[in-house]
Amino acid sequence: MFDPVIAPSGTLLGLLQRGRGDGTLHALTAPRPEALAALNHCVLHDPRHDWQVENRSLYYARLYLDLAGGLDAVEAHLFDPEDVLNADESRTGLALAVLGHLASYGRTDALELLRRYAAHGVNWAWALDELALRDDDAGLRALAAPVLARFPRDPEGDAELAVAVRDAFEPRPWRLWADDPRESIATRVRAAHETGSFDRWQRQMNSTGPRPGWSVRAVFEWAEQGVERGTALHVPAARCLTAVAGPEDRSEIVEAARSGTEGARCTALHYLSDANDPEVLDLIEGAAATGPTPVVEAAVA
Repeated sequence: MFDPVIAPSGTLLGLLQRGRGDGTLHALTAPRPEALAALNHCVLHDPRHDWQVENRSLYYARLYLDLAGGLDAVEAHLFDPEDVLNADESRTGLALAVLGHLASYGRTDALELLRRYAAHGVNWAWALDELALRDDDAGLRALAAPVLARFPRDPEGDAELAVAVRDAFEPRPWRLWADDPRESIATRVRAAHETGSFDRWQRQMNSTGPRPGWSVRAVFEWAEQGVERGTALHVPAARCLTAVAGPEDRSEIVEAARSGTEGARCTALHYLSDANDPEVLDLIEGAAATGPTPVVEAAVA
C-alpha cells in the first residue's frame, strides 16, 4: 500500500482528506475555487491508507453536488498519458467510484466520462462495474465492441477474455452482451462464459487443499442451481462432466437425460451428444417431444 501525504487536520484539505463531517461545512463556507481545489486533490490523489476498508467516494460525490463542481480536473486525470503507464487501481479507482455516484444522482457528464474511460482507459473494468449499476442497456451495448477489442482474437486473447468475464465484479454487461443481436459479439462472450465456468471447476478440482467429493451428481446439482438463478449452465456443466465422469457413470447420465431435473437433463443431453453416445438420438427425440422449453432447446441445439 502507498502512504498518502495528509495535510494538517486544521486545514480544509486535511479535513476533506480525513472524510470529516465538518469538512463539508468548511468547504461550503470557503471560497468556492479553494474548496473545489481541495476536493479535486482528494479525488485525484486518494488520501485513504486502505481503499478496501475506507469508503470515501459518496462523501466526495455529494460535495461535488453541493459545490456544483465541474469534472474537468477528473477528466484530465483519467485521460492523462500516465494512465497508460500506471495501471494501479489506486490511481483512478476513487475518481471512478465518485463518477459512479454522480451518475446515480443524474450527472450525465459523469456518466459520459465513465463510458469513455470504459472504452479507452486502462482501469476499464472498474469503470464498467460502475456502469453496470447505473447505465441503461443501450449504453452498455455500445461498449461491447470497444471492450472486446481489447482482447485479440487468438488463444491468448480468448483466455484473457474468459478471465475478465469470470472475475467481473458486476456480471450485468457480460450477460447483456451474451444476448447481443450482433452474432460476433454474442458468440464470443458466450464462449468466454463457458470457458470461465469450466476454469472455476478446474481450479476447484486441482486445489491442493481439502477437496469436496466432485461427482456426476455434484455437476447436475450445479447445473440445477444455475436454472434456479436464471443462468443456463448446462454447456459448461457438460464440459465438467467430461472431467469427472467415468464409464461407470453412464447409466446415471442416461437416466438424467431421460427424466432428470431441467438442469441435469440439459447437461446430460449435451454431454451424451458430444460423446456420440449410441442412445443419444432416442433421448433427444424424447426430450424434444415431452420436455419443457429449455430442455427442448438443449435437445435440438
